[in-house]
Amino acid sequence: MLKNTSNFVINKLELFFYTWGKFVSVHPYKVILSCIILTALCSLGFLCFRAEFKANHLWIPPGSEFNLHQSWVDENFKKNTREESVLFVSDNVLTAESLRQMQQVHQAVADIQIKGKTYGDICFRVPTANILDRKRRKRHVSIGAWENSEDYYEDFYNEYLEDDELEETEERIDFMKYSEQINISEVEGVSKNAYCNIVTTLEEKCCQRSLLEIWRYNEDFINSATQEEILDAVNLLARSPWLGHDVDYSRLLGGITRNTTGHIVGAKTAAMFWVVEVPDIEDVVASSITQTSGYEIEFADPTTLAWESELIKIALNSSSDQLKVMVNAARSLGDVSTEALFLDARLMIGGYLLMFCYTIVMLGNLNTVEVRVMLGAAGIVSIIMGLAIALGISFLLGYPYTPVHPVLPFICLGIGVDDMFVLAQCWSNMKKNPVNAGLSLPDQMGTALKHAGVSITITSLTDVCAFGIGAVTHIPALASFCVCTAIGLGGIYLLQVSWFVAWMSLDERRIAEGRDGLIPCLVHKNFKSSTSSQTSYGDIIFKKYTSLLSSIVFKCVVIVFSLGMLAFGICGSISIRQKSDLEQLLPSDSYLNQWLEVNNEFYNESGWTMYSGEIYTSEFDHWDLYKIERLSHELEKLASSQSYIRDVQSWWTKLKEYSTQNLNFTTWEDFANHNDFKQVLSDFLYSPHGLIYNSFFKFDGDLQCNHAAPRIKASKFKIEYLAFDGPEEHIAAKKKITDLIEESNIPGAFSHVQMYVVWETDQIIGFEMLKNLGMALACIFLITLLLLANMSICLMVLAMVIFTLVDIVGCLHFWGITVDMASYINIILAVGLCVDYTVHIGHAFLLSKGSSKEKAVEAVSQIGPAVFNGGFSTFLAMVLLGASTYRAFVTVFKVFFLTVLFGLFHGLVLFPVLLSLVGPAAETVDQSLGSSVSYSNQSIKSRKSSTSNDSGISNTSKPSCIYRQSSQYKASSTYENDSLDIQDHNKTFPVQSLARNEDYGNVSIQGPPFPTESHSSDLGSVKDICEDGLP
Repeated sequence: MLKNTSNFVINKLELFFYTWGKFVSVHPYKVILSCIILTALCSLGFLCFRAEFKANHLWIPPGSEFNLHQSWVDENFKKNTREESVLFVSDNVLTAESLRQMQQVHQAVADIQIKGKTYGDICFRVPTANILDRKRRKRHVSIGAWENSEDYYEDFYNEYLEDDELEETEERIDFMKYSEQINISEVEGVSKNAYCNIVTTLEEKCCQRSLLEIWRYNEDFINSATQEEILDAVNLLARSPWLGHDVDYSRLLGGITRNTTGHIVGAKTAAMFWVVEVPDIEDVVASSITQTSGYEIEFADPTTLAWESELIKIALNSSSDQLKVMVNAARSLGDVSTEALFLDARLMIGGYLLMFCYTIVMLGNLNTVEVRVMLGAAGIVSIIMGLAIALGISFLLGYPYTPVHPVLPFICLGIGVDDMFVLAQCWSNMKKNPVNAGLSLPDQMGTALKHAGVSITITSLTDVCAFGIGAVTHIPALASFCVCTAIGLGGIYLLQVSWFVAWMSLDERRIAEGRDGLIPCLVHKNFKSSTSSQTSYGDIIFKKYTSLLSSIVFKCVVIVFSLGMLAFGICGSISIRQKSDLEQLLPSDSYLNQWLEVNNEFYNESGWTMYSGEIYTSEFDHWDLYKIERLSHELEKLASSQSYIRDVQSWWTKLKEYSTQNLNFTTWEDFANHNDFKQVLSDFLYSPHGLIYNSFFKFDGDLQCNHAAPRIKASKFKIEYLAFDGPEEHIAAKKKITDLIEESNIPGAFSHVQMYVVWETDQIIGFEMLKNLGMALACIFLITLLLLANMSICLMVLAMVIFTLVDIVGCLHFWGITVDMASYINIILAVGLCVDYTVHIGHAFLLSKGSSKEKAVEAVSQIGPAVFNGGFSTFLAMVLLGASTYRAFVTVFKVFFLTVLFGLFHGLVLFPVLLSLVGPAAETVDQSLGSSVSYSNQSIKSRKSSTSNDSGISNTSKPSCIYRQSSQYKASSTYENDSLDIQDHNKTFPVQSLARNEDYGNVSIQGPPFPTESHSSDLGSVKDICEDGLP
């Protein structure tokens, strides 16, 4: 049943392509115009263009837990800030000279103006906790007098209330006031109303953090600071003189050197931070709209983006021999990856030019007439048109353009050029066959396309289904890419058998007319190509190569080497790590990569704000405080032990301290009641301890000083994960935090960190890759089984694809590549390429005749050059990417290089060796009729019986020929007990009648249509073949 179905499909396809080839050759301009119109119509889909670069919409399912939480966060605590960071690197940054250079950078940043706005206009502002700054300072207390400072703040508030005019006497550093030895919350002797008047009128300042805030960014103080003063400050200060909040200045330093007493005496790096607020206006856009990282969730307005660009320029131009300045702005990741993409575009263009030149050389002959520049250009244009069709239709279907789509041209070029070479090879094979001499151009084109059309139909259908099945993936970016790729490959296939064939027909007419290959209007009369230009070096090489297929030693070496590589690949495939690394997006020589290397070396943190997140809760009240206590305690234990998280910033911890130090509560349980909790919380949020935590709550109403807090609708803690080395660490960390939250049973509690997008991708990428590869391999097997109808060939094709994939993945491991989204996508693409290399050989093997060895030799000889040219041209398109500093491009190069290497090896070396050993031999179909015919386009001979037939015609009649008048062979008289041998594939088929027309000397047959088993229509190309087998 399967074989009959396959035969029916193949014969119908051959008949269709023969007819279609003739039609295209007769009407090339109509076909070309139709292709242009189709492409233009499909390109209307660009009107629906939509780009998606938000990480949570690209790499994780739309209904994932992260996206559900993100919606809640956007509604309750929508992030509207962007963080900028600069690192200063020196042998010792805690020197007066280094401090002055930091001040110069800070001042340059402060002077940036974008549309009349400076950092002071766009910064994120926070309330200061310097309540005690509102005073008249009566005396200066030296550092040595700290122990006698109990009355330092005596009558402070009375003085403040007595005078409206405030005298501010700035000191260099008030060590006593901002050291941990002073109780900053002591506000005795002032009424609550007076206190509220003070605290509600406190100044809000820009949120920025650096060593310079120790001197309140006073340029004179900074420029006159001594190294001794700098060291005293970083060792002694516990509060920020700029904001009044608690601070640990050692956190800003890296590569710290301490003396024997544990005090800081030097550091190699110092960090400087700015926080920018994104306004809530209509022109706020995703910061990555013009970027390609695919790992952005933040938004920014044009002014902020422009300010960040100026910040980057200043930092990059501020380095000196003594102090290196490195920057990481919020837009840096997208900028660097986008810049690398466009800068390395010249490498891609160079690769395309190499491929184009190679294609021109291999499609024609190197002489003025037979060089096929026009045909090569038409082939490349067909691929571009296919890309336009793919994108247009996918946009119409609602799929977005994603950061994965730039890889699309590579796979389309690889497969499209492969189809071009198959068409050209079948044309060359047809021209070399003497039985096709004298055929018209339409008949020649039909005959060539009859063979090539079926072959590229099998591979294209396999590729389209293999990629189309990827649409079921749960990764939105990959689903969009797979759908677009499937449409593109389908479009390119249709264009190859129409557009490219039409141009091939026109090019053949040009050659026949002697027109120049570069300037068609120039005619070369009486042109004769030289012998050297007619020499096919590819055929010569493959002829020598195929002779090796007869060598037992060669076969043994190939099999042993293949098994060794398979073992190597299995070892690497088992060992390969699954890890999504943002560094893969960075060129090795980029400024951001340098910043990241320094940060990873000197700071025990991730360096990416993506690792900083929150734990959110929904509505809660005093009866839930014990749950919050339990969670906060467990988080602080993890932070203190540096297990999973580096830091936790909990309002609950500070609230407990405030209640015991200022409100005379013994424990938190004392205020965990309806009457006290809301008032304690309100007092805390208006105290120096709690001002910074105002933004950690969302109330059902306005929070007012000296009034109980409204109902709490939501709250949050801040946490910061450690930098993890892979999924085995971060999956465990996320699970630990999630378990703690669930065990606490806090209403609606969950953790949310931007990096969860990558982590959730890591959790599903392994399964998704195996699922997609499995479905792709299943499609390959089913389609090849249906169309080739040979189980052993299909199993061997499947085995070659699997061997290729195993070798690719194994070598990627030893080449330093991990399984991330970039390598995953390229491995999926490898399936589409390597299957073509083997299917073409398998199909050609089934069409060949003779023993298994002879069929393998003929298959490689007939289609091997096209397969090699297709693979090598793909390699040329990628080869220059190996010189890229953009690691994503380097990954593309490595995967495609290995795909071409192992794909061609398994398709042109191992597969033919296996076919020659265990490939199916030619089949013979026995029939009940006494006469039979086997067909061939190479030799025909008649065997006459020893008796006369019913017509009395002698069986020793004169030599005769077969002449095809139509698709049916008509008989004028019949021989009995006679047979005609038309040899091909060692197959014989029944003949109902054999006739000889004595007048015309022709022998013809009448009976069933030519066999459906195989390519019976081959005989249709025979015009006159004499009885002795010679034309």
